[in-house]
Amino acid sequence: MSLPPRQPPGEPRSRLARLRSTLPRNRRESLAAALAFAPPLGAAIIMETAFGFFLPLVPTGLTIGVALFLLSTRWLRRRERPPKPREPAEPLRLPPPVRPLIGREAEVEEVIDQALKRGLVIVRGVAGIGTSALAVNAGWRLAPETHRQRYADLRGQDPDEPEGTLSVVERVLRTLDCPLGPIESLEGAARKVSAALQHTDQVLLLDNVERWSQVAWLPRHVPGSWMIVAGELKAGAGDAVPADVAVVQIGLLDADDGVALLSSQIAKERIEADPAATERLTNLFLRRPAIAVGIGRWLAENPQVPIATLVTDLEQGPHDHTLHVLLAMQLRRVSPGAQRLLALFARAPIAELGIDGATALAGGSEPEVEQAMEELSQHGLVEKVRTSRVRVVDAARAIAAPPKDWDAAWQRLVERFADRADFFAERLHEEEARHWFGIEDRALLQILRTRQPSPRAAGPLGRIADALEVWFLLEQRHQERREAARALTYAARTLGDADVQATAELRLCLIALALGDPRAAQEHLDNASGLQAGVESWPVQLHLARAATLLATGDEFTAVESSLVQYGQALPGGDAVGQATRWINMAVLRIRRGQVCGFEGRTDEANRLYADALGTLVQALGISEQAGDVHAQAHSRELLALVHWYLGRAHDATRSWEKAVQLYERSGDTIGQARCQVHQAAALPRNRREEAGRLLRSALTRLPTTGVSTALAWLHLAGAEPRNAQRHREKGLDALAPWDGIAEPLQVTEIRRRLRSLPSADPPGSGTLHDPA
Repeated sequence: MSLPPRQPPGEPRSRLARLRSTLPRNRRESLAAALAFAPPLGAAIIMETAFGFFLPLVPTGLTIGVALFLLSTRWLRRRERPPKPREPAEPLRLPPPVRPLIGREAEVEEVIDQALKRGLVIVRGVAGIGTSALAVNAGWRLAPETHRQRYADLRGQDPDEPEGTLSVVERVLRTLDCPLGPIESLEGAARKVSAALQHTDQVLLLDNVERWSQVAWLPRHVPGSWMIVAGELKAGAGDAVPADVAVVQIGLLDADDGVALLSSQIAKERIEADPAATERLTNLFLRRPAIAVGIGRWLAENPQVPIATLVTDLEQGPHDHTLHVLLAMQLRRVSPGAQRLLALFARAPIAELGIDGATALAGGSEPEVEQAMEELSQHGLVEKVRTSRVRVVDAARAIAAPPKDWDAAWQRLVERFADRADFFAERLHEEEARHWFGIEDRALLQILRTRQPSPRAAGPLGRIADALEVWFLLEQRHQERREAARALTYAARTLGDADVQATAELRLCLIALALGDPRAAQEHLDNASGLQAGVESWPVQLHLARAATLLATGDEFTAVESSLVQYGQALPGGDAVGQATRWINMAVLRIRRGQVCGFEGRTDEANRLYADALGTLVQALGISEQAGDVHAQAHSRELLALVHWYLGRAHDATRSWEKAVQLYERSGDTIGQARCQVHQAAALPRNRREEAGRLLRSALTRLPTTGVSTALAWLHLAGAEPRNAQRHREKGLDALAPWDGIAEPLQVTEIRRRLRSLPSADPPGSGTLHDPA
């Protein structure tokens, strides 16, 4: 067998560098891409059949399978890459303080006092009242040194909807430099926040929070640090701020403070020239800082206009739309190029854009667009959120005229984002690439959600979906993977592209398995197969997804083997990673059949099958090492440990698990690490229950909330912590809920039986948990 040479040490082109170049978008590409897909899926699934104690999660193993699948093909056509875009790093420090902050001294002191006493304080007020400025100034007072500051603007990329809770969690953890991985519980996320902030003397400011539910998961008090949450925090049904959280409510400015704010922008003589007009202006408009600043800006730019004239104009419009009126007056003063850019900004379904995206949208040169952005910013029509990124002010969005060339502008923007996503997805081993995706992944997802995609945008949308799949898979953010795949399904269905729709449905099938939902996996598999003319026209990927789903929902080995034969026949011999996964897949069936023999009491036959699987896995490990594929090595080691244990070689099993954990850590697969922790905990003797409990609790923070591995972890935790056995029993049964009412593998039935037998000092039949039979 000819294999590619081992990759030179230190060369950066590893798993990350190759991910992007392997995703299929149509039937032809899927055929090639799927050749190396099935073995890791099957390998993950066979581990579930070990009743004794090795029942790792099918869905989590599928994450490995998908990663190996992505690595093992090179179908994507080569195209010229764009130069690296100029994207500034997202600052973690607080925005500059507002000086002077007129009329808010008492509120700033109250925020500081509550933060010092309570740890978490809410700065609450309606839009335009100055909550952000007040919170920022209080943050600077608490932490004057920039290295003690952490800041996140929690406005999302959807102009019409606030960020969801999971997205907020991800952004907060990224702000604190916490490893992401799958966010399986809000409690776990809160623990990460506490660990990152405890005794650091840091201040964390979360700005522009719209609802309490977005941040309700935060820890209430972290010793040695302070958290400030600022925004409207609108109260809804079941969304009220609890009484134990300190709230500083921000009201209107006093009249004198409103005048003082205006005086900071225009000459005092002009204010005093017409006291009656100034009093009317103050009483009607100046007590809200955003409007006062807008009025001051307009008066400063129009020195010849008396205050009385402005008051008369403003009184003619509805008072709740005063800012709209002011901005409409400002809009008339900007250049035609800036007006056009604002119209395009306002029409875009993305709330925030950088200079690169704005240039693509406008279709002009970067210096021209940068100048137009600066002009809009000076007139208060957009606000700068970073050095070269802007958001349209909500009131300005309402007054902007519809753009005449929207379709062409949107096409340019989608293509630019697709090019950037391609460029950075192939460089995910570089910090800059990961940083870019950390900033832009929500924008990419928002683009993919376009309700009426243009046929011309089909290709770029597919490339964006592929890049997001690679990025979210790398970070093991399966919920976001599902969002992207659903958006791709909708776009493909709208555009009538059955091949792309089938690919998206298959992706949803795999994600459902990764999230421990076999029922949904079967539905998506049926949808994908229904888009094909007949079984003979199925791409290899579809046969492999069918095999994975069959193994997740039963023990139909003949049907599984039939699907896998299709894979084996088409596998190209020159694909080293594909060859490794082929050997892993061969081992999978041997182990599964060996387990069945063991259950039936045919021990000698079972041991022979395990020994055959051992030799096959050793070969797979050697090939994956030559190919330099860390994920395949980790998976081979994990399976080798399982076979060693079945053959009574506890020492070899322990060493293989330790190596598998190290390899999973290198590849960034936290779920693989968690699965090995479940193995290791189950292998510990009863006098080391405390250690086993620590391993299992650590694993549960990384595993999905449902699935076989999760249920098994709760079962073993009941043995390690018998006092809490009843509670662990309920959580274990909840983890198996996706199999309620559908066909289930024998191992699911067995785990369910043992969980229902709890509580007791030891799980029923615990003596067999270490028995290969």
